[in-house]
Amino acid sequence: MNKILTILTLSFSILSASLISVNSPLSQFNSYKFQTPTSHEIKISKETNLIIIAFEKNTGALVNEYLRTKDIYYLQKNSAIYIANIHAMPSIIRKIFAIPKLQKYKHLIYLQYDEEFQNNTPNKEGKITLLRFENGKISNISFITTEAQLQAAIEQ
Repeated sequence: MNKILTILTLSFSILSASLISVNSPLSQFNSYKFQTPTSHEIKISKETNLIIIAFEKNTGALVNEYLRTKDIYYLQKNSAIYIANIHAMPSIIRKIFAIPKLQKYKHLIYLQYDEEFQNNTPNKEGKITLLRFENGKISNISFITTEAQLQAAIEQ
């Protein structure tokens, strides 16, 4: 009986998971919990036109190094946000090394700890995910690997 209940629960979870794709509404992102590096819960503004997502250490480092050279409000001025998905990082490494380092950056970072977010969001190994929004819905999904591509996407 417990096996049947477990299978039904897992099946429901998989079916209820909403994959993010072109035409997905921006509001779908606020079903996930985001925090700043200082542990404050944060929501995604409806004015957001670009979401930049890093799922790996190297892609996150590229985004952070680029943003480190910019004004503190650079992302906000360009209606963009940056999400760092750090769910795969071991919690001890996250607490001792990653979070203190992320707290030193002047730009706003939305931290995401949920594996479901990565499973439901388009991503490719070694690439930064860009989600472009028009009228509150995803109009384009792309993947980049360079600072020049990142700058072009943000300043578009």
